[in-house]
Amino acid sequence: MGEKETHCSLNLLIAKAQRDRCCMRPFWDTDIKVVVRRVKQGSIVRVHRGLYAGKEYWDRLDPHERLRHILRSLSQWHERWAFCGASAAVMHGLDCSYRQLHPIHVAVGRNSRPRNQRYVRFHVLDDAETVAVDGARVTSILRTLVDCAAMMPRRYAMAPIDSALRQGKTTVEQMLEYVDAIPMLRDRERIRAVLAQGDGRVENGGESECRAVLDELGFPVHRVQVEFPCLSHPGRVHRVDFLWERDDGTLIAGEFDGVQK
Repeated sequence: MGEKETHCSLNLLIAKAQRDRCCMRPFWDTDIKVVVRRVKQGSIVRVHRGLYAGKEYWDRLDPHERLRHILRSLSQWHERWAFCGASAAVMHGLDCSYRQLHPIHVAVGRNSRPRNQRYVRFHVLDDAETVAVDGARVTSILRTLVDCAAMMPRRYAMAPIDSALRQGKTTVEQMLEYVDAIPMLRDRERIRAVLAQGDGRVENGGESECRAVLDELGFPVHRVQVEFPCLSHPGRVHRVDFLWERDDGTLIAGEFDGVQK
């Protein structure tokens, strides 16, 4: 019999982790030794410090779900941690650029003095509301969006903001009321301006980032997701991602991911 068949405790640990949509954390010396060998062999991958997963299983997950697996596992390991920023946004099911998935962001109180690690950043957020979402403790949806606007460049912050609006999880008015109520918030006006630009009609995170970049380049989008009648098929419509109206009345359409209109 091979090692995979005979090392039952590790096989059970792997199966339980996949069933719970978590990563595997070996505890016993014998399990750790086998994990090290399997990592060298390529059948197991190290996905975070102390956390592992079967390679075939891990390869089937998209980057967002990989992060969720890690966060669920860290929640079991560190029960007092609450994730914030992009980490919380992913747990809430919001759009978030792959470039913002790491490092992991953790909210702590002012009296805590944890040291930032290579893959974990700690943020002092006094009295931040937290909720349990899909196996992890995270900041509330409104606090998460405020932190995204505070922590991320605007081009990346718009994706979670727009998707929260699109999913009906909040409104622009609710976000602005919330940010105004947070005491001693640094860069309040800048954060408020980012939140005010949210638009739930934007269909995906890529369009959100594109819209923000266009604005930064001096071409703010006038209208989004505008429909036009199809000239070749009566009754059908075409929808463009962005639309500008020039001073002379002519229209310019912009597409982020459309092939043909």
